[in-house]
Amino acid sequence: MATTSSGNITKKTETLIKHMDQRDMRAKKFVQTHKDILHEKGFDLTTESKILDFGCGAGREIYQFRRMGYKAYGCDVKDVFGDIQKQCEEEKLISPGESIFHKIDMDNYRIPFADETFDYVFSNQVFEHVQNYPEALSEIYRVLKPGGCSLHFFPARYRPVEAHVFVPFAGVFRSYSYLLFWAFLGIRNPYQKGYSFKKVARANREYLTTRTTYFTKTKIYDKVFNQFKNVSFVEKYFIKYGGGRLSSLKNLPFIASLIRSFHTRAIFFTKIPIILAVIG
Repeated sequence: MATTSSGNITKKTETLIKHMDQRDMRAKKFVQTHKDILHEKGFDLTTESKILDFGCGAGREIYQFRRMGYKAYGCDVKDVFGDIQKQCEEEKLISPGESIFHKIDMDNYRIPFADETFDYVFSNQVFEHVQNYPEALSEIYRVLKPGGCSLHFFPARYRPVEAHVFVPFAGVFRSYSYLLFWAFLGIRNPYQKGYSFKKVARANREYLTTRTTYFTKTKIYDKVFNQFKNVSFVEKYFIKYGGGRLSSLKNLPFIASLIRSFHTRAIFFTKIPIILAVIG
């Protein structure tokens, strides 16, 4: 029995290590995707560049940026980045006592950094959750240096399967009866196993209407343009550098438009220096 137990523990440990290694590899590739897209847009990060991950989650991208020598920081509405903070300390990727992660105060919505701190602000799978676009974009504008840039990836409105509730086209169709139909057919996310179909439908309805935002391309552009005047969708570069298997389709006609509508949106914008904005 002891041997079997030890063997099971070893196997679980190996599986966990493998899973963590895979996450780190994805994060490392994701960082390289950023650098490639920014280069295409005429921006090259240096080791003096200050970088912010807006909605950083556990902070794995920050860890990879730090390993590459960049001054990267993160913020989120939830404090789930303690492990990466500790890992950066142990590997001496940050100064003793330096806190590179900060929690956003939702009662007084503000990115917890000073004005004009960052050269680059990015997010990954965040803006589909942002309920306060004007405030979030205003805060990104505030913490960006003049001439700084920002890049954001998030799921498309018409993605065939919504990534959180697993219901087909739930970015658009979210009525209770529609969600009830799919729940009755057995559609569940991993946290809903054992729930009745009515409970699943109610939970999905609440989640989709209060914690997701799937705007059209035009509406996204207008909201960003209200704050930043230099705005572009860069899905063609996402496909080229970060699309994985999608990269094999990069030369097909209209592929960027299809990816933008049915898979992933990638939007890029810059903070134009005031003197240039006035001249323009």
